[in-house]
Amino acid sequence: MPRNPFQYGSPVGAEHFVGRAHELKALTSRMADGINVVLISPRRYGKTSLLRRAEDQLSGAAIVHVDVLLCASSAELAARLAGAAFRLPSGRWHRAKNAVPEFLHRLKVTPTVTLGPDGSPQFGFGGDLAPRELDQVLEDVYSLLAEDAPRRPGVLVLDEFQAITDLDEHLPSLLKGLADSYRRVSLILAGSQRHLMERLTGSSGAPLYGMAEPLGLGPVETNAMVDYLRQRAAGAGKPMTPEVAGRLIEIAGPIPNDIQRLAYCAYEEADGAIGNDEVNQGMEEAASHSDATYADLFSGRSPGQRRVLRALAAQPRTEIFSAHFAREVQLANAASVRKAVDALAGTEFVARDGDAWKVADPFFRYWLTWIFGATACDD
Repeated sequence: MPRNPFQYGSPVGAEHFVGRAHELKALTSRMADGINVVLISPRRYGKTSLLRRAEDQLSGAAIVHVDVLLCASSAELAARLAGAAFRLPSGRWHRAKNAVPEFLHRLKVTPTVTLGPDGSPQFGFGGDLAPRELDQVLEDVYSLLAEDAPRRPGVLVLDEFQAITDLDEHLPSLLKGLADSYRRVSLILAGSQRHLMERLTGSSGAPLYGMAEPLGLGPVETNAMVDYLRQRAAGAGKPMTPEVAGRLIEIAGPIPNDIQRLAYCAYEEADGAIGNDEVNQGMEEAASHSDATYADLFSGRSPGQRRVLRALAAQPRTEIFSAHFAREVQLANAASVRKAVDALAGTEFVARDGDAWKVADPFFRYWLTWIFGATACDD
């Protein structure tokens, strides 16, 4: 039996990378030329997949990539930076007889070294790592990246950068100074929470204001996604028409991860060609798998927020801060609606789609209409 040709839930490799030719070209050229970039996109739009694809295309480049959200402390951030720097391809320390001691010689703050399950070195710093010591680790990493910059691109990628101030509030200002000092190294700051990223990089008075070129990610081009869905489905023996692919995108879009998830479920439901019935069945199956999770999420909101969610699940709405909508969801006034919507938007339950507000997760949206009445996928 052919394997399911669709993938979701994690960054995708080249086989599942769809569209984004313009963004990929823009990002790789700036990485190669030492230009700093702020990359902002909503969650699951493929930000990390784009970063990884750009890194793959920069053959031979020296790239340190760290997900800041995975770092619970400044010591862990320092350890991940050091580990990524040690793994740089063709690092000069690898040519020494004792690579680890030679690499440690390059760092002014010495980490502890243990061996991982595969025998590779793992670096660590004490939980009492002083701010100036983290500063030094960052500067050492910049210095290592700049070492070969005349011969190959040097790039520091900090993914989910909006979490940086949870570790140390002065780190954005430090990075600004380092970026100014090491102009041949490209600094890529990527984030999925626009308001936090704007506070750090985009607004006047922000610590990193004006030091990087902004690059935003929108939805993947519909034609490119239709072609991808059809090629993958046909290649695995269960073709779909352009109309079915377009409808699948309309139901699950615009987030690429959600489109791939619904395509995966529709493929599982199909015995032969994938049609509208299989798409509907796939949506129902995906929502039912998350029934307990969605029930907990819904019950954890306030009564007013739950009524707003039900209204927006029934259909996207534009005039939600009106007296009419407030009466519909049984809230006191427009200010009460705004408070509820702000809370839901802050936790990514709802989002704007053009001029309209809607439940952000299409599977949660389907679950809400499934539980409380109409069917989200009615033709």
